[in-house]
Amino acid sequence: MTESVLVTVSAADTIKTIGILHFTIGVRDHIAAAKFYSEVLGCTHMRSTERYSFMKCGGSYFVLAKMAQHVNPNRPGEDTHHHAFMVEPQEFDRALAIMKARGVELIKYSDQGHTTFPGRHAYFHDADGNCIEIIDLQKR
Repeated sequence: MTESVLVTVSAADTIKTIGILHFTIGVRDHIAAAKFYSEVLGCTHMRSTERYSFMKCGGSYFVLAKMAQHVNPNRPGEDTHHHAFMVEPQEFDRALAIMKARGVELIKYSDQGHTTFPGRHAYFHDADGNCIEIIDLQKR
């Protein structure tokens, strides 16, 4: 157990975070979703519990959480709420071909107007309506 230490702070202070450990994606069936994310996106399925599937992508992590009352975060064809997965430039066209071969509908393609994250962007939905972005991030 960590010992509590009194520290003087104010409401104007900011917490100094050092990174993001994981993000969570809500799904109806975390086992089926783990299969999709590992077999289609090449992520590593670390393990599953009754409620969660723990995933790794490169040096990052995400959790697929089984939600009994799951609500799609996007309407059909919408890409507003999405999770971006990076690929190497030579893998981008192959990724599009794989999604097409698997019958996964391309929601949107864009390679213009991205000032913060420039590159080629392709958006798809998983079986739960979560939007996935595949990006060939261009170095500045």
